[in-house]
Amino acid sequence: EDPFSLSPDRQAALLSFSEMQERWPQRKWRFIAVNVEYSEVVREEKRICGLISPLNSTMDFNIGTAFWFASQGSGLIVDKVADGKGMQKSEYLRFAGDAAAIASNNTTEKVTAREVASNMNCSRYKCERKPHPDCCFGACKSCCSGYQKRINQFLGGRGNVCSIHNNQSKGSKGKKKNQISEFKLHVKQLYRQSFTSHARVILVGIGADEQMAGYGRHRTTYKRGGYDALREELKMEKSRLWTRNLGRDDRCISSHGKEARFPFLDEHVVDFLNSLDVEEFCDMDQPQGVGDKMILRLVAKNLGVTQCSGLVKRAIQFGSRIAKCSDVNRFGSSRKASGTAQLLRTRGV
Repeated sequence: EDPFSLSPDRQAALLSFSEMQERWPQRKWRFIAVNVEYSEVVREEKRICGLISPLNSTMDFNIGTAFWFASQGSGLIVDKVADGKGMQKSEYLRFAGDAAAIASNNTTEKVTAREVASNMNCSRYKCERKPHPDCCFGACKSCCSGYQKRINQFLGGRGNVCSIHNNQSKGSKGKKKNQISEFKLHVKQLYRQSFTSHARVILVGIGADEQMAGYGRHRTTYKRGGYDALREELKMEKSRLWTRNLGRDDRCISSHGKEARFPFLDEHVVDFLNSLDVEEFCDMDQPQGVGDKMILRLVAKNLGVTQCSGLVKRAIQFGSRIAKCSDVNRFGSSRKASGTAQLLRTRGV
């Protein structure tokens, strides 16, 4: 089995690739698997440290390394990803409700979406009505209508997202697999040949988590001080984004002669999100994969990206597994490393 395909980010990317192929079959999609041995990281360490400077923490190095290698666009073409027939459940991906369902039932048995919904209130903040178990938003009829209104306002059109509350074809309900209990992933890939992309523009998702409360620390902040504390946290993070993230990542990408563009930092997107209260784009009473970046997940569902919209957030340094390799090499154990720890020279590999 290909060890590179066991990282969470690779599994999530392959899932996305498969879903986009299915959703938009008329478009040509190309998946380039960038496989990097840790010895290559060691060889390029000095160069990457120069690019992330003046930042010098182990976290900055790990993130910068992931961007630097990925933006090269050199790897193997993935020819095919198997569909859901006969797939084994992936232990590397987490979806909305997984942790909450297991914790509340104290069991590893499968939990259906209907059973989870029966124990939860509507996903809308402070709404105590019971959600329809098959509503894609996990909401009651009234709040589901409100969610769709927000999506339509953002997209500038009319999207009938929830087939249950919009009385659309009942036959479509059984076609979507249950994200909570029935999602399974087993990758079968056929690598064709080496390939290097000559694209000069790279789309980067920076800004989504900082603006829409996507990080785990945002949930911690909410538990400590509620939405007032979360508003202040997001305000602080947005104000430092330019120096904390953008310079580092732009230098790592542009070193290959490529231009990074940031759709979530488009002025129209930023203005729209700033016009909303924090409770309108996230709901921290809902589990991971649902309440964080909630508005973005709803927009994704409206576009037909139903599986990936429920993935639980993983930071790039953990999803790519660079942090595990780098931290063990530098500190002897990933437990001994912290994100703010100053970068140590690597040991011989």
